[in-house]
Amino acid sequence: MNIEAINQILRETDIRLTGKYVHSKASESYVDVEIADADNTPVWDGAIPYQYRRTGLWLGTEQEVADYLRAIREHLSPDNIQKWVADELAYWEENFRQAEVTTPIFRRLLSMEWVYGHEFPLNPDGTPNQNLQRRIQDIKDKGYTVSSKREGRIWKRKLLPLPRPSSLGYETISRELRARIFDVLSGENAYELSSANRTGLLPDHKFPEIRWDAETPQDNPDDMTDLEIRAKFQLFDNQRNEQKREVCRRCFQTGERGIIFGINFFYEGSSQWPDDVPQRGIAAEQGCVGCGWYDVRAWRQALNNRLNDLPEQ
Repeated sequence: MNIEAINQILRETDIRLTGKYVHSKASESYVDVEIADADNTPVWDGAIPYQYRRTGLWLGTEQEVADYLRAIREHLSPDNIQKWVADELAYWEENFRQAEVTTPIFRRLLSMEWVYGHEFPLNPDGTPNQNLQRRIQDIKDKGYTVSSKREGRIWKRKLLPLPRPSSLGYETISRELRARIFDVLSGENAYELSSANRTGLLPDHKFPEIRWDAETPQDNPDDMTDLEIRAKFQLFDNQRNEQKREVCRRCFQTGERGIIFGINFFYEGSSQWPDDVPQRGIAAEQGCVGCGWYDVRAWRQALNNRLNDLPEQ
């Protein structure tokens, strides 16, 4: 992303870009933005994402970034920020008051300033918050845009006064459907091929969310067929779910498909993301097929079939 080119497009506005950076772990990309009035008095400064998967934002050209910054400029004026803070505080209190651990974090972010990790409040019981990133993720999951930026070894975060999207780009699974998924998949941990311990297992979307776009999420009705459930879900424990998330993030960023169990085998395709498959959207799922992390059961069966076909030594 060429900052000078964007500034040239925005030359007749009060928006100036001073840099860019990537938060690779979250797959977020930002531009540093300064806004000043006619007397060069600062109005707002911060980091604005141009790729932010939780709200479905994925801008790829300088013109798209410039157009987006123009579109959100009105939200960054002091009067609008003041009203936004009051509205969102009321919205949070009405809908998320029960989130006792996350609420103080959200309230601190409503200062609309950069907040360093040590500046966030303690837990309700007075203990340090040992999982701040999880709390920030909770806030993002509720539709808020939180900029994250690293200074040396320290992270700081800033809440942006942007509208919450009506759809967050995620799918919901009812309690009833979750129970059916466990029954249809026999409560089996796909990674371990074991149903000895169902506690802690989670329905995992085979198609990773990092490759979804705004059109990807679909309804998950309680009356999904067994075939639809097997095609869409597998069961992982939380550790493997997080491991898969990291593997898929790395694949998305590098084009190197993931390897499972340390075995370099793909039942379709190769170790490289296919050139003829898009990076995101429904059609991107075809690029995942053949990877062991995408469907552990299919990968294991294909590998066993290959081994059975080998001549005896």
